[in-house]
Amino acid sequence: MSETINYRVIGNVEDYTEFPANVKLNNQPYYIVEAPRKDDEEQRYNLISAICPHAGGIVRPHLNELICPLHYWCFDKATGESTNVPGEELDCYPLEIQDGKFMARML
Repeated sequence: MSETINYRVIGNVEDYTEFPANVKLNNQPYYIVEAPRKDDEEQRYNLISAICPHAGGIVRPHLNELICPLHYWCFDKATGESTNVPGEELDCYPLEIQDGKFMARML
């Protein structure tokens, strides 16, 4: 079965100057974050869910991590991968920039 990829407009790039940046989609919290890149690449961005997969707490930025205040699960701020619970991660979608807008590819 093939999956349909939908592009969602997140907002104007110029409106986001500090990262992680809070956004809401369908009343759900997310962060726009700077994605890992190589030295010669342009800056890339990800859209990461702010909802912890463990108990549904809202993760908060702290240094280079997103941390859930309920049970202190920690996630890499750039990729959403857990830094203290192997195999866990926050939903993460690559962002594209089209016509000055952040666009997310979401299933």
